[in-house]
Amino acid sequence: MIRSNVLLRRSAASAFFQAQQARRSFIVSGAVSNSISRRVRSSFSIATTSSSLFPCRQQQQQQEDATLHHHQQQFSSAPAIVDDLEELTTAAANLSHTSSPLHHNHINKKNAATTVSVLPSLPPLPTHSQPLGYPLPTDEHACSVSLPTWSSVVGYEEGTPSVTNAMLCGYPRFVYHPYVKQLMAWIVQAYGSNNTYKEDCLVLPSKDAAYRCQVFIQQAWEAKQQQQQQPPSTTSPDIALVSHANISPSSSSRVRLVEVTPNFCYAVLFPADPEATRAAKAYWQHTGELVSSRRAFTTLQQHGVPLNKTVTPEQFVCHQAHLEQTQQMQQNLGDSVNGGTKHMDNLSLNGSTAPATQLRQRIAQWANVPSADHVFLTPSGMSAIYTVLRSARRRHMADHKFTSNHQEQSNDNTNNGGRSVVYGFPYLDTLKMCGRPELCPCGVSFFGKGNAQDLQQLKDLLAAQKATNDPNAAVSVLFTEVPSNPLLHCPDLVQLRELADEYDFVLAVDDTISGFVNVDLMDSGLADVVCTSLTKQVSGRGDAIAGSCVVNNHTKAGQWLQQDLMQQDSHNPHVNGLYCPDALAILRNSADFEQRVWIMNHTAEVMADWLKEHPDVERVYYPKFSPSVDLYHRLLKGQSKNGGDNKTKLGGYGGLLSIVLHPHVCQRTFYDALDVAKGPSLGTNFTLVCPYTLLAHYHELDFAVQYDVPPNLLRVSIGLESVEELQNKFSAAFATSRLYPKVTMTTTTTTTKDAMVDNIQNRR
Repeated sequence: MIRSNVLLRRSAASAFFQAQQARRSFIVSGAVSNSISRRVRSSFSIATTSSSLFPCRQQQQQQEDATLHHHQQQFSSAPAIVDDLEELTTAAANLSHTSSPLHHNHINKKNAATTVSVLPSLPPLPTHSQPLGYPLPTDEHACSVSLPTWSSVVGYEEGTPSVTNAMLCGYPRFVYHPYVKQLMAWIVQAYGSNNTYKEDCLVLPSKDAAYRCQVFIQQAWEAKQQQQQQPPSTTSPDIALVSHANISPSSSSRVRLVEVTPNFCYAVLFPADPEATRAAKAYWQHTGELVSSRRAFTTLQQHGVPLNKTVTPEQFVCHQAHLEQTQQMQQNLGDSVNGGTKHMDNLSLNGSTAPATQLRQRIAQWANVPSADHVFLTPSGMSAIYTVLRSARRRHMADHKFTSNHQEQSNDNTNNGGRSVVYGFPYLDTLKMCGRPELCPCGVSFFGKGNAQDLQQLKDLLAAQKATNDPNAAVSVLFTEVPSNPLLHCPDLVQLRELADEYDFVLAVDDTISGFVNVDLMDSGLADVVCTSLTKQVSGRGDAIAGSCVVNNHTKAGQWLQQDLMQQDSHNPHVNGLYCPDALAILRNSADFEQRVWIMNHTAEVMADWLKEHPDVERVYYPKFSPSVDLYHRLLKGQSKNGGDNKTKLGGYGGLLSIVLHPHVCQRTFYDALDVAKGPSLGTNFTLVCPYTLLAHYHELDFAVQYDVPPNLLRVSIGLESVEELQNKFSAAFATSRLYPKVTMTTTTTTTKDAMVDNIQNRR
C-alpha cells in the first residue's frame, strides 16, 4: 500500500525527529544550513539533557547518549536519504530556530551569522518509564501523568492516598491542575458569600460556558435538593439554548455566577455539598469546557496571587512565548477590568496574525476545507463534541415541529432537541455526555459494537421513530469514531451517511486517532462535522489542551452548523474558550504534524505486524487487522497526480494499537517492566502505554466486557522512537513476565475422553 522509498524516507525521518529534541535546546542565529545532515550533526555537539530536572534523568543519560550516537551514525552513512528528507523536514527544522520567543535575547550582535547561543536545556521527552506521579512530559502544562505500575493504576482508580498524593498533575479533564485548584480556592475566598454555609466553585473559560454550567448544576443538584426527581423542562432553560444574552439567573438559587475577569475567566459558586461538587466535576469532565493551566496562571498573575505549588521543580515551560504573551495579556486584561471590552482568547502579539487564526488556517489546509471560517476551536477535544451536540440539537429544534398528533405545549422548548446516537464503542465521555438528561434530555441510543447487526438495528430504530412523528423521538445527531478507541474498528460511514440524509440528522465523526492526514472525511462528503482533540497527535508534545470542530461545506447540515456556530459567540465565534497561549503552543507543536504522522504510521504498522506474530500476544487490535479494514480503506486520504483520476494513497492506519497477552504471560508484570512512558492520553511524540479498560471503565468492567472490550487490554500509542528501540523494550518486558512456557491447547476428542474415563475407573 505504501511505496518502499516512502518507507525508507520515513525511517530516516524517525531518526531526524528524535534529533529534533536535542536541537530544540538551542538557538542558531542567521540562515540555517541547507544540509540536514549538518544541522543534525551540529545538534549532537551541544548538551541536551539536564540531570537537575529529575533524579531519574541521571540514570537515563548514558542510554540516551548511545541512542543519539546511533542516529548520528545513521545520518552519516545515509547522505542520499538525508538529502531526500530536505523538503520533508524543512518546516520542523526551521521551527526550532525561528520561532523561539527568546531568539532576540540570545544572539551575539557582533557575529550573528555564526554565533550559537545555548539556552537552558530542554528536557527530553519521556522515552522511558517515569516515577509515579511525574508529569508527562516534563512541563508545567503536561497533559499526562506517569502511572508506571499496574498497582498505581488501580490505586488511582480507587483513590488510594499513596497514589493520588504522589501525582503532580493529571489529564486536565480528570484531575484539576495545581494552578486551577489554587485559582478556585482563591475565588472562594475572594468572592464567597456571607451566608452560613460554605461554598465551592468551578472556573469556566467564557460567560456562556459559565451560564451553561450554572444551569447544569441547578438541574443536576439543586432540583433534586428541592425533591424534584426530573429536571424541570418547562421551567428550567435548555442548555443548548443558554447564552449570556438570554438567561436571567434566579435570585433564589444558591448556584451563582461571578465574573472573575471580564471576557476571560468566570466562576460558578455553589454550596460545598459533596453532590454539588460531583455535579460540577461532571460538567467539567463530560463537556470539556475547562480552564487550562495557562489561563489559570494568567488569572492568578493578573490578580496578584503568587503560585503556591508548581508541577516541575524549575517551573519549566517549553513554550516560553506564553510568558511574554502573558505580559501583554495582563495589560489588556487591565484595560478590560477598567471598563474595556476586549476579548482575550484571540489576541495578536506585536501586530502579527493571532495564533488561533493561524492554527485555524493550518487545520483548514489539513482538512481540505475552503477557509478557516469552517474551523472552530474549543478548549478541549471533548468540548468540540459538546459544541456539536448543542448545535445539532438547536438545528433539530429549528427544523422539526410537532404535528397535529401531538399536543403543542405553550413554551418554546416543547421540542427538546431530539435523541443522540453513539455508534460503535467510543471514548467513554462521549457516551456519558449524551446520557446526561441535563445535556441531552431526549436520551441516547447506544450501538456499542458498530457491526452489521447494529447497523440493521439502527435502521429499524430510525424507521420506528419516524413513524411516530415525534420530534423528541427522532435522532438529531450521531457520533462515531474513525477508528474507535480502543478497539480500532471502523464504522460503515457510507451507510451512515445515507441514513443521515434520509432521516435528517447530523453525522459527527471523531477522527482523533486517524487524523486529518490519514483519512478524507470532507471531500468525500461523508461527515457533516469532524471533531478532533488537538491535545493528542496534532500537538504531539503533550503540553497543551485544545479541540476543533471542522464543518463540511459539502453537506446541508455542515453548512447549517457553520452558520449556527458563528452566531453563538458575538465576541469571537471561532475561538470559544481556547486561550491564546494554548493556541500558540499547539501552533508551534504542530508545525511538523504531517511528518510525525507518517513516521508514526510506519512504526505502528511494523510494530503491529511484529506483535501479531509474537508468541506472547493473543490479539492485536489495529485497523489493518480489524474485520472492518475494508471500510477503513475507503476513507484513506489520497492525492491526485497531475490532475488525473489516479490517486496514490498517502494515509495510513494511525499510531494507535491495543494488545491482549496470552494467559501464560502476566500482564501486570509485563506492564510494570515495560520501559516506556505509561499514563493516560495518546498521540504523543513519545510512546505512551496504559491499561485502557482499567483507566476508563474500572467501575464498570462488566459494561466494557459486554461490548468485547477485555479488562486486561493494553493500549499502545506509538511515538517517534525507532522500531528497533521499541521492539527491544517490548521483548525485555515479555522475557520477564512469562509465568510458564506457552502451552498449545488442543481439543480433546470423544475417544480421548472415553479413554481417560476408563483409565480412572481402572485405577479405582
